Amino acid sequence: MTTTNSIKKAIAEQRKIRGLHLTFPHAGIIELLAIIGIDYAYLDGEHGAFDNRDLEYACVTAERHGITAIARVPDPSAATICRFMDRGVKGIVVPHVDSPADAKAVVDAAYYGPIGNRSFGGNRPKFTAGIPDMPAHMAQSNEDICVSIMIETVGALEAAGDIAALPGIDYLSFGMMDLAQSLGHPGNPKHPDVVAAVEDASRRIRAAGKPVREDFVQVGWINDLIVRGAKQFFEKAE
Repeated sequence: MTTTNSIKKAIAEQRKIRGLHLTFPHAGIIELLAIIGIDYAYLDGEHGAFDNRDLEYACVTAERHGITAIARVPDPSAATICRFMDRGVKGIVVPHVDSPADAKAVVDAAYYGPIGNRSFGGNRPKFTAGIPDMPAHMAQSNEDICVSIMIETVGALEAAGDIAALPGIDYLSFGMMDLAQSLGHPGNPKHPDVVAAVEDASRRIRAAGKPVREDFVQVGWINDLIVRGAKQFFEKAE
């Protein structure tokens, strides 16, 4: 089977892709940045202002333009993961994971059998009435999704290599502010201890055969893009 997930394809092909990090819901921004060829849209469902309808509109817009919609979920519970994936996201980024057991539970919630035990509810983007072959649909859904675990705590940091080795985990990413705080350096993700810890964990992740986000992604935060663009525009006008 082949996948339309730009993140999974980039990892397999070992190439860079570009993404947009959205902290507030506005499907029009995804449509606008499709002009410059972004590959994925990251919907921040933990710290951003997204409800179910916002997630669904964003996914519909992304699909129309060949953009992979992924979401950072607010927690690793099966119910939360199911709710986000039923709206149509092709990948999840999962915080608050501190051990391989936690990560295994995420995999169990994100994938249909035989990989996991994801609940099927017949919601978009595939309605039950429009699925002629349910086993094939579930297998293709498994092929099309990506799962990333966030490293934000000392526990996750220590277990990073073991988490990365789990089948069903595609890549790992670091929540630098929370990780710095967990290591005793709140507000200082560039502290030498934090940098060294991230480098060590990244080495163990790659040794397990998985990339970290920075290995293949260039991501722009919408807040930064707007502010930087506005400053550049107005400075030129002066």
